[in-house]
Amino acid sequence: MLKLLVLEGNSLAGRRRWAEVAGHTPSESYADVLRALAPGAVVDIATPADADAQLPQPIDSYQGIVITGSALNIYQREPESLRQIELVRAIFTQGVPMFGSCWGLQLATVAAGGEVSLNPAGREVGFARKIALTEAGRAHPLHAGRGEVFDAPAIHSDIVTTLPPDATVTARNAFSEVQAAEIRSGRGRFWGVQYHPEFSLQDVAWVILRIGEPLVEEGFFADMAELERYAAELAALHHDRARRDLLWRLGLDQDVADDGLRQAEISNWIGSLARR
Repeated sequence: MLKLLVLEGNSLAGRRRWAEVAGHTPSESYADVLRALAPGAVVDIATPADADAQLPQPIDSYQGIVITGSALNIYQREPESLRQIELVRAIFTQGVPMFGSCWGLQLATVAAGGEVSLNPAGREVGFARKIALTEAGRAHPLHAGRGEVFDAPAIHSDIVTTLPPDATVTARNAFSEVQAAEIRSGRGRFWGVQYHPEFSLQDVAWVILRIGEPLVEEGFFADMAELERYAAELAALHHDRARRDLLWRLGLDQDVADDGLRQAEISNWIGSLARR
């Protein structure tokens, strides 16, 4: 039986802010995605940002470990971040395969010796556009089933700026030179993406609503009314994928609307565990 662990990247305050809008934490939602993709898998959750956090089971009792996104900025070196860096280093040492989205990629990068910084280009909001596979990415099992260029849900202000020693970039776009990568350190292997394949369209709507006014101030929306209309249309499309009018108006295609395509990297990583 496959046994997986989800590491929640957010602090307690961050989890509460997300739950106020979505009704659940990012790790709870991610665990549901993993259970859907790997029926019968046992999926545990841990909150390593917390000072009193304990893993449900020892690291080596899991076949794979997943890291969620987070509202933290790793270069701030807050205790909530430092605890997670040390945990990921321990996982690399023990050799348990990892997968991470957004914060997960940044966390593995720093744990393995790389650097993450605030993106001078600003925030990537809603969807990362025209993500292109690199030559290595086109041959990498992480992206099996993907086209050479695709869009994906995304929300982040920070980017990987210095890769760790043993890293391979598998995808990039105009916004970030590292949209996906494989990182090896110690006995471990990490596959990660800067975007959020685990996010549904409803999740994207929720995160836009959660951030709210700063997105208006940064020029993504004219006012809160426009932001709320955009979120409502995403939610409507989530519930009715046949809405071609919404797909057209929102500029989305099957890379995002189809669950199988959107979650390709997670599914491919799960498949890689079975082949170990």
